[in-house]
Amino acid sequence: MTIEGIVNQALDRIGYRKHLGNLWDGSAAARVALDCWGDTRDALFTVLRPEWAIWDDELIWSKAAPPWYDDVTPWTPDYPDLPWRYEYPLPELCLVPVAIKPRPAYLPVWRLRPMRFRAKTASGVYTLLGDDPAPILTSVHSVHDPAVWDNPFIEAVVETLAKKFARSLAPGSVPEQQQGGQHADHPG
Repeated sequence: MTIEGIVNQALDRIGYRKHLGNLWDGSAAARVALDCWGDTRDALFTVLRPEWAIWDDELIWSKAAPPWYDDVTPWTPDYPDLPWRYEYPLPELCLVPVAIKPRPAYLPVWRLRPMRFRAKTASGVYTLLGDDPAPILTSVHSVHDPAVWDNPFIEAVVETLAKKFARSLAPGSVPEQQQGGQHADHPG
């Protein structure tokens, strides 16, 4: 399945007559699809949390607390927020952190127990705070390739896109001159 195939299914649901050949073709439907594709996809990953989009990532800390602390040494922005010992950047495609687990050292850990953590945002950048120097993060990821999506998720995307398209591509919502690529003051 391709992005255009999913968008065309949503267009069929609302009775829109023209299909997309390419998401970048500049038509009214393509512009609306480009505007809502990424947000719709990621919102559905966040809400539905499909099993195949939950991955484990190894975290590497970006800030660490000093090994000891006294009242004389000031706590600087180079350290994570108190009382946490480590700060980790989120993996690139991570949408929702679910759990942080310790990394098994030598023997397998059959019952990994999640550890405490907190998500933090500063200047629009999300980071995680925790107490393990090398944990594993279980999180919901944004899978950008629709070829690996399962049918129930594709159906949810098509249904959600159809609802958004019904508002944006309803007759009268987009002037005919814009659909044809012509402006009203410059005919022909």
